[in-house]
Amino acid sequence: MKARIAAVLRERAAWLVPLVVAAIAMVPALYALRAQTFAILGRDQGIFMFVAWALRHGERIYRDVHEINGPLPHAYYAFMQALGGEDEHVFRVLDTTWLGLGYAFVGATLPRWVGLPVTRRTTAAWALAGLAVMGAQYTRYEWWHTAQREGIYAVLVAASLGCQAIAHTTRSRRTAIAAFAAASVLTTLPWFGKPPCALFGLLQVFVVLLDRRSIVASLRAVMVVAVASGLAVGASALGFVLAFEDLGAGLRLLAKVPQLHHTIWNETLLGAYRAYNNAPRLDWAMATTAAFLGAFFWLRLPRRSLLALVLPLGGLVVFAGQGKAFPYHLHMLTLGTAVTELVLLASLVRALERRHDVLVVVAGLAAGGLGFQAAEDALMSHGVRGGWAAAGATAELRTTRAYLDHFPWGDYFPADLREAGAYLDAQLLPDERIQTYGFDPYLLFFARRKSASPVIYNFELNVDAALEGGPGARPSPELWTWLETYRDDAEALVLAHVQKAPPAAFAIVDEAPFTHPRDGEVDFRAHCPQLWAFMTARYVRSAAFGAVKVWLREDVATRAKERAPQ
Repeated sequence: MKARIAAVLRERAAWLVPLVVAAIAMVPALYALRAQTFAILGRDQGIFMFVAWALRHGERIYRDVHEINGPLPHAYYAFMQALGGEDEHVFRVLDTTWLGLGYAFVGATLPRWVGLPVTRRTTAAWALAGLAVMGAQYTRYEWWHTAQREGIYAVLVAASLGCQAIAHTTRSRRTAIAAFAAASVLTTLPWFGKPPCALFGLLQVFVVLLDRRSIVASLRAVMVVAVASGLAVGASALGFVLAFEDLGAGLRLLAKVPQLHHTIWNETLLGAYRAYNNAPRLDWAMATTAAFLGAFFWLRLPRRSLLALVLPLGGLVVFAGQGKAFPYHLHMLTLGTAVTELVLLASLVRALERRHDVLVVVAGLAAGGLGFQAAEDALMSHGVRGGWAAAGATAELRTTRAYLDHFPWGDYFPADLREAGAYLDAQLLPDERIQTYGFDPYLLFFARRKSASPVIYNFELNVDAALEGGPGARPSPELWTWLETYRDDAEALVLAHVQKAPPAAFAIVDEAPFTHPRDGEVDFRAHCPQLWAFMTARYVRSAAFGAVKVWLREDVATRAKERAPQ
């Protein structure tokens, strides 16, 4: 009887095992993913919201706005805003939907990675398991670290791996070519947001070379279509830059960024490991990778299953290479870990073909363990524990300070930014501009006003943090001189703009990274004396919203008083 039950389970394990995972973890994962959509956007996301809005309203990025990232996040946020994503909740819903679809797609391809039967039933079961496990790992990130560009880059690469698995296993040459083209497009896109992501593509090429005999298309055809598709992505990115940005200014600005940031964001490897509780994620990723390598040799998995190493290995190198230690830089690594866990489970199911009854029990226990781990990740996520969905259940609730207080962050003041933005929107004419001193151009997005100068980050006007250096680097005498000259030039640039066309307002924010001055006005006066003199001679301090101080041009302040209800 036991043997008969074991035989039946072996026959159905290809879809039954992932279904166990989905049955345990799907509801908690979806519940946690829904909670994520009720989170506000953090500083980085707010920066991109403003940049995309400015781009959509005629500004040339890099020339009119000194943005320090590649064009992909600008295009992504502009696309999301066009779909209604100017509202934070709508943006979160759309972003989470794309991620969820990506997770499900990758899960659906997993049978191909290890050689399981590819049927509608197995495809659907693994898609559900993929959504549950990958979605759960995503929700364990704090609100500040979700909806980050690294999250979408990670799912693009993961989807590329899924396409590549199809290309390695299909018996149709046409399908293989199309799948490789899609894989190339998806893995190339992140290069235009974060160039080190090119490493993932190189690792994928390595898998192609190892497994070339199983691919129905010739190696030459594969490489031609991959290069052609990658070049098409590059041409599209270039077209976007030429249409909405300034290529020359962008190249000059981005060439200076490493010098500006090198000494601020240069954490040692050990420091990056220990910082922000990164160690558990890194430890688990390395343990999972080691387990996969053991399974690869012990169970004699097909060479294409080495795709499971692309995200973990590439993610580890990209994380360490950036030297910033920020948790959201681990998205590639943690998503890769979740994929590797699922590949390990699929490899156990494949091993059942050897008719070792004990493996039926092992596979069942592994499925249950993975399902409960994912369920725990989801139920212990910040969104579920913080009650974000209840706190922001309606659009009206999401405008209250009580809701915004659910998202504390030491040097980020979401309620103050919104209140100051609403005030400026009410007092200024539509074509009037604002000059900020701080690190949150999200304020300009809330005010629906453009920047008076290209400088939107205070680290161009205050280079003290770069001069001081971080744990991994100190500025050389040459770099010290360069930084001081850059700062002087930045102040001169802003001064030239505001003298030529005096903005309607200045907005100064306290506690701005990376020097975190308690009083932003004192910091502004100390680091930008010419701008301070210009401002105080022509502007009056009109309002304060917590950490945000607003100075209106004298005529604007007079107009505001006349318009104020008596």
